Amino acid sequence: MFLCSSLEPGRDGVGDYTRRLAAELIRKGHFSIAVSLNDKYVSDKIDEFQQSESTVLQVLRLPATWEMKIRLVHVKKYIDDFNPDWLSLQFVIFGFHRKGLPFGLSNQLALLGKGRRWHIMFHELWLGMEVRSSKKHFLWGNIQRLLIKSLISSLKPAVIHTNTALYQQQISKLGFIAQNLPLFGNIPNVYNNDKELSLVQSIKTKKSINLVLFGHIHPKAPIDDFTNEVAMYGAKNGLEIILIFIGRCGSEQGKWADKWAASGMKVNILGEQPVNNVSKVLGTATMGISTTPIALIGKSGSVAAMHEHGLSVVCVPCPWQPKILKTLTIPAGILSYQKGNLESIFTGKFDTPIKNNVSIITDQFISALFNSV
Repeated sequence: MFLCSSLEPGRDGVGDYTRRLAAELIRKGHFSIAVSLNDKYVSDKIDEFQQSESTVLQVLRLPATWEMKIRLVHVKKYIDDFNPDWLSLQFVIFGFHRKGLPFGLSNQLALLGKGRRWHIMFHELWLGMEVRSSKKHFLWGNIQRLLIKSLISSLKPAVIHTNTALYQQQISKLGFIAQNLPLFGNIPNVYNNDKELSLVQSIKTKKSINLVLFGHIHPKAPIDDFTNEVAMYGAKNGLEIILIFIGRCGSEQGKWADKWAASGMKVNILGEQPVNNVSKVLGTATMGISTTPIALIGKSGSVAAMHEHGLSVVCVPCPWQPKILKTLTIPAGILSYQKGNLESIFTGKFDTPIKNNVSIITDQFISALFNSV
């Protein structure tokens, strides 16, 4: 049984991840169901079936407006009826409390799962990890860190997973061991379009480059420098370079679109689209763009989706330097932009993206659980 905060399709990244993972387990011959414990998208209890890639998954959704003790009664009955071998907590601290301070959650969950084996996937940890964090975020994050330590101590999970080396180090400092479980994307590759050409080969055989920006754009990314270099490269090589926005990109989208258009380049704003349309756009693009910092790029479902569609991703990162991660390894398929290196990104050699699809990751998940018994 998977426990997460929300299961509103297309509105919660961790919920979408949980749905795909649970459905893939079913396709591999296991039994799984999912529960959203703090669902802000429903006003009453909903016991329903959701679909993921033609697989039907039973889910229980409990509204965030209900008192926690009422929600726990319903979850406890669901657990007892299903009698799972494992309880898998898909954890984002702000998902369980609007200020990211879910006091009492560790004891409540421990009572729910008494006598059962726990697994925790930490999708995010706490505030204040960055060297320039405000005093407020640092103190706030310290409280969150203590709550997470209490959660692990109370549940005593047999397996802990997370998705970045930074988070593994942070959990290690708490005194626990977390294994790495890479993300898969939440956009199935319905066209199965494996890109066999490298970027440099694509540019040589085409007169245009389609750059796709999928998902949230972080503020303070170096948009001015990046756009200027792209425009210069396009003019120098006689290339039309198009920037495509798809999905919920956030308030920074307008700034990027205005700067791109002001530099004489084409912008295409698609907004939210059905999954098949998103897959088609990703499958036909030249490369992707992300503004997620390198240290956190492993937690980006958008980057995972672009990789699964054969795209290398240019990281145009907002400033974010973690306090404890001394050695920063750039993952395969990620091209780190810095002022002055745009041409080398477009023309250089680089690693093929690692395509961690849902089947591969589910096998890793199953193996970790079985090996812990």
